[in-house]
Amino acid sequence: MMYLTRRFMFSASHRLHSAGIDAAANACAFGVCQNLHGHNYRMEITVRGVVDPNTGFFCNVMELVEMVDLLVTKKCDHQFLNEVDLFAGVTTTMENLASCIWKTIEAPLRERGMDLFKVQLGETDDHWASLSKD
Repeated sequence: MMYLTRRFMFSASHRLHSAGIDAAANACAFGVCQNLHGHNYRMEITVRGVVDPNTGFFCNVMELVEMVDLLVTKKCDHQFLNEVDLFAGVTTTMENLASCIWKTIEAPLRERGMDLFKVQLGETDDHWASLSKD
């Protein structure tokens, strides 16, 4: 099995707020992140597959880029993530964003012969959320 990872980036704003808890609990959970703020998100998408001996690869990386850009990056770049349909109904934490991204791209990538293995999303260089098939 071969793995291929592609990095993507987008800049977006959000605010952390959960409708399921009261103001005091939101303040405790999210602190200053309740305020409108932004990040230069880094996203790494890893797919896996068996290398085709005729082509030397298992996926066309340009198809991977096209699909992720169409379904995620272009919808998120320079947007307020709390209002992006992709994340409707969830608190826009890195964990929830990564999960929504996974759900959005898994089937379309599979249709092109790419098995989604990992989604990593970082708000900064120092902290990331990761979802994978482990």
